[in-house]
Amino acid sequence: MVPISRYLPATRSRLTRGRRAKPRPGLERVFSETALAGQVVAAEYEDMRRLYLWALAVRFSAGMLGWLLTLMINIPFLQDAFYYEETGAGIARDWLAGRSSEWLAYAMTADRVSWFLPTVIGGFYWLSGGIRLIPLLLLGICLITALTPVVTYLIARETGLSRSGANFAGGLVALSPAFAFWSGGFYKEGFILLLLNLSIYQVFRLQRAWRWDSMLILAACLFGLFGLRFYLAAMLAGIVLLGLLLGHSEAGEGALTMLRQVLILAGFVGLLFGLGLTERMRRILPGDFSEALGTIEGSRHDLANSAGSGFARDLHITSPVEALEFLPIGMGYFMLSPLPWQWGAVRQNLVIPETAFWIGLYPLIVWGMVRGLKRNFQSSALLLAAVIPVSCLYALFCGNIGTAYRMRIQVWLLLAIFAGWGWEAWQARAGAPGQRGVRRWDRARKREDTGSDAVALR
Repeated sequence: MVPISRYLPATRSRLTRGRRAKPRPGLERVFSETALAGQVVAAEYEDMRRLYLWALAVRFSAGMLGWLLTLMINIPFLQDAFYYEETGAGIARDWLAGRSSEWLAYAMTADRVSWFLPTVIGGFYWLSGGIRLIPLLLLGICLITALTPVVTYLIARETGLSRSGANFAGGLVALSPAFAFWSGGFYKEGFILLLLNLSIYQVFRLQRAWRWDSMLILAACLFGLFGLRFYLAAMLAGIVLLGLLLGHSEAGEGALTMLRQVLILAGFVGLLFGLGLTERMRRILPGDFSEALGTIEGSRHDLANSAGSGFARDLHITSPVEALEFLPIGMGYFMLSPLPWQWGAVRQNLVIPETAFWIGLYPLIVWGMVRGLKRNFQSSALLLAAVIPVSCLYALFCGNIGTAYRMRIQVWLLLAIFAGWGWEAWQARAGAPGQRGVRRWDRARKREDTGSDAVALR
């Protein structure tokens, strides 16, 4: 952008002589682009504020409704989640008594125990003096998990999506019942989605520049994920290392960009060593493929035979060939079930309409993948590098429809960005009003090389 101060002295001198100042070439464009940038920043804040408030309202309503139905009608919407509430209350009692929690001390040193959510609940009850107020606890959890669609919006803008596409992606995460239900109660999924989103966003920021704050937040997210779902944290660590190598560069800066990304990668690995996360991953990860396959098959068999919605109960996966043969079947159940004719328990029947809605979005998501790879290859490739292995893992071990629905929101979370790309492409083809102004600002922002730093929250 041409500095505005370059034109001010001449203009001031003309005004003092009493003559009308004639703008120099480009001055009107400078003021226009500056004003437009300010309008876009203000509009982005308003977008994120609206997404947060809607997400908070929907999540708190879903959490309260699930709690009331569980207590009054005995429909088990939150019944299995009360384990975390009870454990958190026990942690708070220990803290209020002036002693450390033996359960928490054990859980944080063990490799496969979920300690994050009970700790959060324990902290809330400690602040409340041990008073177990479920509605206030639900509100506190929703105040945190409602940030997830806001981060989705930031990710979308970071990839280059217009405000329209970013709002579409964030709206899916804010208003879809699956996100609201699993984020509005005492379930781990709400925090998993938030930490997963924050991790991806910080990697995108590190693809552009060295940022200590992003590295620390990213390491904290991985640490938290180990306390929620350890295998997801281990998978995400590998995806992060790949993403840090895919740096953004200007023409002629390829070598410098690669050097910068190698330094960022080395710094992040050193941070992981310092926090002890690499040793934790070494203990958690299977020693070889056969051990990993055995663990997956054991989980799948238990899930298939412990629920009424189980499938492929008699199937055994004991070799890579059998895993590849089962993968299309498992992927079909994971991405498409429950279908309209797959009636079962109450909770399963309630999610059929939403599943049908997302299936209808899949063509738009595929269109968005193509557009995203063309417009921002590094960011889109990172998203796909997260979507594909996570989907394959869950397709192999989700042995029933309920588990598939629960785990699928982690994939839907990332696919929402591609849905935003598809929505933007559809609007551009349909000639939607306002797209010309959006493209004008995007071109101006690209020329100025300010990236996504127009949003001050970043």
